[in-house]
Amino acid sequence: MTASPEVGIRAVMRLAWPAILSYLLNNTYRINDQFWVQGLGGDAQAAIGASLFVLIMNFAVLFLAVGGTLALVARAVGAGDVAARDGVLRHALLLGLFIGVGLTAAGTAGTPWIVGLLGLEGSAARMAEQYLGTLFLCMLPLVFIPIIDNALIGMGNTLLPMLMQLLSLLINFLLNPLLIYGARAAEHAPSDAVAPIASLAAHLASAFGLEEGLGMRGAALATVISRLVAVLLGLFCLLRLYRVRLVGAGRRPDFPLMRDILAISAPTALSIAFYAGVYWALLNLVLTGLGEDAVAGLGIGFQVFEGVAFPCYLGVGMAGASLVGRALGARRQELAWEAVASVRRLGILLGALMTAVFLLGGAPVARIFTRDEGVLRETVAYVTALAFSQIFVAIEVVHEKVLAGAGHTRPPMWVSASGNLLRIPLAWLLAGPLGLASLGVWWAINLTTLGKAALQFHLVRRGTWAARSLRPARRA
Repeated sequence: MTASPEVGIRAVMRLAWPAILSYLLNNTYRINDQFWVQGLGGDAQAAIGASLFVLIMNFAVLFLAVGGTLALVARAVGAGDVAARDGVLRHALLLGLFIGVGLTAAGTAGTPWIVGLLGLEGSAARMAEQYLGTLFLCMLPLVFIPIIDNALIGMGNTLLPMLMQLLSLLINFLLNPLLIYGARAAEHAPSDAVAPIASLAAHLASAFGLEEGLGMRGAALATVISRLVAVLLGLFCLLRLYRVRLVGAGRRPDFPLMRDILAISAPTALSIAFYAGVYWALLNLVLTGLGEDAVAGLGIGFQVFEGVAFPCYLGVGMAGASLVGRALGARRQELAWEAVASVRRLGILLGALMTAVFLLGGAPVARIFTRDEGVLRETVAYVTALAFSQIFVAIEVVHEKVLAGAGHTRPPMWVSASGNLLRIPLAWLLAGPLGLASLGVWWAINLTTLGKAALQFHLVRRGTWAARSLRPARRA
C-alpha cells in the first residue's frame, strides 16, 4: 500500500518551482548562444534564431523516448513497483540510444539541405550549417538528458534535475566565450557585466593554445559538453540514490514495453514536430520575405521572452503530470481531479504575470541582446503582441501536460497540430494581402493559441483521461 500524493497548491508548488527553474536553465543554453554570438554579427543572430526550430524538430524525434517515460515511471512509483520503474527507464534509455544514433547519421548528412529549407542565404546560412552540423554530430547527450529529467520528475523529484541543469549551465556560460572566440574572448564581451567572464575565458583559451575561436561550432560544442556533464551526474544519482538497475540481468529487451513507451510518446512527439514544422514554414514562406530583422526579432523574442515564460507553464504542467500519474497509479481519481484544479489556478496566475512582464520589459530586455535598431524594433513588436496570449499559452500547456501524465496523448496532439497548422495560411493572409507584415504573423500566433487553449481545456473537463488504464509496465 503506497501513500497517496498531496495534490493541493502547495504540493504543486513544491514540485513546480524546481521544475520551472530546471526548464528555465535548459532554455538558457539557447539564450546563452544568442547572447554570446553578438560579436559574430547580425547574421549569427539570424542563424541562431532560425536554427531554433530545427532543434525543436530534433526534440520532437527524441521525445519518442521521453514522453512515455514520465507517465509509466509515475504509474510504477504510484503502485510501489520498483522493478517496473527500472524496466521503463532502462528501455527508455535504449530507445534514446537508437534515436540519437539515427539523428546523428541523418542530421550530419542532411545539414545543408535542412538549412536550405530555412530560407537562409549567404553568411547566415553558412553559420547555421556550422552550428547545426556540430550539434547533430554530438547528439547523444542532448537525447539522454530529457529522458533522465522526466524519469526523476515521474519519481516526484524535480529538485535534482534543476541542480543538474544549474551546474551544466554555469559550465556552458564559461565555455561559450572560450570556444566561440578563443583567446580573443575579452574583445567580444557583449557588456561590461560579463567582461570578467570573457577575460577568464580568454586566459583559459590561451593556456590551452586556443588562440582562434571556433565561432558557431564553438557555441554548439559548449552546449554539448555542458549537457554531457548533466547526463553523467544524472546517471550517477539514479544508480546511487535510487538504486535503479540499468542492466537487465542478461534478459532480452522487452519490445512490448518499448512499444508502450512509443505509443504514449508518439502523439506528443508528432505535435511538437508539427509545431516546429509550422515555424519552419513560416520562416520560409513568410518571414524571410520580410527581411533578416524579422527573423532575428523572432529568434530573440522566442528564445529570451518565451524562453522564460514557457518553462514556467511547463514546470507547473509537469508537476501536474507527475501528481496525476501517481494519483491514477494509486487508483485515486478524486486526487487527480484536485491536482488538475490546483495546476489550472497556478498556470493562469503565471500567465497573467508574464503578460505584465512582456509589456513592461520588452524594450529594456531586448536591448541587452541586440544593438541593431531594426532587430530591436522587430523584437519589441513580437514581444508586445505575444503578451496578449500568455494566459492562453499557460492554459494550453498545463492542460496538455495533465493529459500526458495520464497517458492520454492522442486527442491533445490533434488539437495542437491542427491549431499550429492553421497558423500558416492565417499568417500569410494577415502579413501579405492584409498588409500587416510581421505583426500579422505574431497575431496569427495569438489567435490560434486562443483556440488551442479552449480545446485543451475542454479535453480535460470532459474527463475520459481519468478512467484511462495503462498496461502495467513489465519487469524486464
